[in-house]
Amino acid sequence: MLFENLKPLNRIKYIASFLIIGAIFLCFTAFTPKKRPFYFSPTSMVLDKSTHTLFVAGKTANKVVAIKNGNKNFELTTPLPPKGVTLSKENLLVACSFSEGELLVASTNDLKLQQQIPVGKGACDVVADQTGSSAFVANQYSNSVSFIDLKKGKATDEIEVLRQPMCLTLSADEKYLYVANFLTAQRADLDTVTSAVSIIDIQQKKVIKHIDLANGSNALRGICASPDGKYVFISHNLGRFQVPTTQLEQGWMNTSAISVIDAQQQQYVATILLDEPENGAAGSWGVKCTDKHLLVAHSGTHDVSKIDYPAFVKRLQETINKEELSYDLRFLSGIRERVSVLGNGPRAIEINQNTLYVASYFSDTINVIDLENSAKSKIKAIALNPELKLDSIRLGEIYFHDATYCFQKWQACTGCHPNDARTDGLNWDLLNDGMGNPKNCKSMLLSHATPPAMISGIRASAEVAVRAGFKYIQFVQIDEGHAKAVDHYLKSLKPVPSPYLQKGKLSAKAEKGKKIFESMRCGQCHSGPYFTDGNKHEIGTPGQYDVIKKWDTPTLIEIWRTGPYLHDGRSATLKEIFTTEKHGIWKDLTDEELDQLTEYVLSL
Repeated sequence: MLFENLKPLNRIKYIASFLIIGAIFLCFTAFTPKKRPFYFSPTSMVLDKSTHTLFVAGKTANKVVAIKNGNKNFELTTPLPPKGVTLSKENLLVACSFSEGELLVASTNDLKLQQQIPVGKGACDVVADQTGSSAFVANQYSNSVSFIDLKKGKATDEIEVLRQPMCLTLSADEKYLYVANFLTAQRADLDTVTSAVSIIDIQQKKVIKHIDLANGSNALRGICASPDGKYVFISHNLGRFQVPTTQLEQGWMNTSAISVIDAQQQQYVATILLDEPENGAAGSWGVKCTDKHLLVAHSGTHDVSKIDYPAFVKRLQETINKEELSYDLRFLSGIRERVSVLGNGPRAIEINQNTLYVASYFSDTINVIDLENSAKSKIKAIALNPELKLDSIRLGEIYFHDATYCFQKWQACTGCHPNDARTDGLNWDLLNDGMGNPKNCKSMLLSHATPPAMISGIRASAEVAVRAGFKYIQFVQIDEGHAKAVDHYLKSLKPVPSPYLQKGKLSAKAEKGKKIFESMRCGQCHSGPYFTDGNKHEIGTPGQYDVIKKWDTPTLIEIWRTGPYLHDGRSATLKEIFTTEKHGIWKDLTDEELDQLTEYVLSL
């Protein structure tokens, strides 16, 4: 009635006002980011055996929870994503980072925060000595290990290792620290390319040795020492980069492995395959050892290898030619049981006598398994997130990491793109542009925003590359819904701020390098917000296997993380691109100017 009583002109004003308000509402809802569901993402855990309390770090929840008798007792909210936890006397130590890193010290009684200690960039794991006076933190992005004086509450030293230290373990006598470097540190066009374990003498505070693992070893995710201190075990991927990717059978492309180091001699012993002849065990992650069992979680196949440890050691010692073990898919026959777990993505594991705890990353659950009766029907599950709802991004992340979307479960997409869809650092001879021309693996960050895809630009877009990857590399055909979910996941990836930045800004050295970058006209190809023009260019000296002359211009965002460099990985470091390959260098630069230029590009 009120509308009918209005004059015609006022009616028009009324309708116009209504439409404007409606338009504003629609614009607000359209451009307001949709809040994503809550995910806990258990990534590390430790058991306090004296109180039977399990402490679990939730990477995407920014929380650590204390679980006792199947119930959550306390929780600690962390300023940065928690990635590694351990115990030190009455305290819980939590390594946290996005880019900046810190070590949190909290009381095990109530998880009340006691200290926040700055450490290196990308802090991701922590171990502590038995005295409660010292701790050691792996800094993935600083390529270093921080020594922590817990009494003084500060980092006293930072020891440089190789590349992306991911996990740590102490020797039985606590004289040495074993550091698993996640990725290879060499150029990728060599016959032998492998990750290594660094050994730090704790008293001398220096690296005394780097132990190379079997050729193709990468993505070192787990490390532990045997109870008697004789061995150190490392779980990892093993890439067969020397051959074209024509098939997957028998571990032709990627296999999963555990490497053995003699801790007394500090020497590499062997690499043991965890796959079976027709059944892969992709995504080797957490590893633990007891007097009875050697246990390895397989995040891509949702099970755990339960290996008879005494029989394993006996068989290993009796093997004469240990070099052949990295190709032997039957070594564990008869001494290993694969225990299926509840949920998706088992990563961290912890053990107390015959009880095994397994954290399923994507299901937000903790499996409680009796190793004497490990049937799936007997497994108990603790829900960390009872209201779990999976959106398209999370589903895409799951498909990306899930080896059940691969022929015989040999690998997932993360087999070549580990650690949040980045790079394994290896050269691969994919068949999308012929055979016999291996090229370096690219990070998937910003791949959808910077077409074409692949370093050769052979795929018109990342959408095309995702679907081709499943078909021609995983040897499966996925439906369009799954493929779109993977697209959504990859589009959601955010760059990690460079460890070369100082408080989020370019250093004075990098500022000078920026001016050199501009004066050298690097921006002609590396232009725009992603530092790429999206075109293909000749880059100088051809590689020995090149069949084309022009290559896609890669983004420079996060280039500090994506070595080795150039299409064939011939440059181990970014500086070598400028000094050895003379890429983009058309006039003489002093050593100081080259350092400044390198510093700037590594800061992007």
